[in-house]
Amino acid sequence: MGKFAAFTLVLLLLISCSSEDDFGLESTQFVFSEQKWELVKMTESWANTETTGSDMAWQEYYIFTPEGTFLKSRTVDEVNTIAEGTFEVMEFEDDDAHYLELTFTTGNGLAANCTGDDKELLMYRTSSMISSLWMACDGPGLDYVLSKN
Repeated sequence: MGKFAAFTLVLLLLISCSSEDDFGLESTQFVFSEQKWELVKMTESWANTETTGSDMAWQEYYIFTPEGTFLKSRTVDEVNTIAEGTFEVMEFEDDDAHYLELTFTTGNGLAANCTGDDKELLMYRTSSMISSLWMACDGPGLDYVLSKN
């Protein structure tokens, strides 16, 4: 009986010390390192359609830096537009998710938002996926994956 109790105690300690990623779940906390996130999927809410790759209306990526700045690049019909600004990680009460609030200092026209101002909100879904919240006000759903860390 003593060996069983010791084995159970060791097993419980191992489980409690494991990270969520060990069990197939991914962290929703933003990691502060230089990161490049590329747009991989667009979802139209009103038509309930999805496009990926070169079929999307535009190609886009973000680069986030540890200093809290970002660069956003969008290419439409071979014309590239760049925006820059700062970001901060946000948490809201009663919500376990983390968000990135972007404040644009240049290129406000690239801010995907509901209000037309210089802010954009991204939801940090997993350690390798973020999503725009523009779809909440009839914009497209935009999903990005981490391509460089």
